[in-house]
Amino acid sequence: MDAETQYAEAKRLYEAGQTVDAVSALERARAAYLAEGNAAQAARAANDLGVAYYRLGRWEEARRALQDARATFEQSGDAVGEAKAIGNLAQVLNRSGDKAGAETHYARAAALFQQAGERGLAFDTLRAWSHMQLQRGHWLEALATYDRALGIKGGARALRAFLQIPLRMLGARS
Repeated sequence: MDAETQYAEAKRLYEAGQTVDAVSALERARAAYLAEGNAAQAARAANDLGVAYYRLGRWEEARRALQDARATFEQSGDAVGEAKAIGNLAQVLNRSGDKAGAETHYARAAALFQQAGERGLAFDTLRAWSHMQLQRGHWLEALATYDRALGIKGGARALRAFLQIPLRMLGARS
């Protein structure tokens, strides 16, 4: 079976909720892409593998797969792929207890998405970061991050104006 067929099978298994089987299929697909010399597709499979490991709670394996994907995307100049891997890594770090690392990765992913013109993905990343800050009890930071997300997305002027009130009262906005 060629790499693309193996990858399609892995995606099907993942979407069917068969995550353990999807992990095995993604590992095979990644190895097949590497054997073909297709580093970009191997990075895509590694990113998906990291997400599957994340769903299984296998943090260290998820971290390794996502770091590998990120490095490959960076080397190939794929800023969107790199940002996706970094954003996924932020989720892994958050769940595994490294909140400071997660914050750094969310910030980097959002910046890369913005630079690449991917406003929707930048919005989603900032929203996830804001949610993490809210869960940690960092209300002001969560409001400021969500305000940034709304600024990227455009629109939602009434909500954005409302969010400005506590930010101004606390001196975070003028």
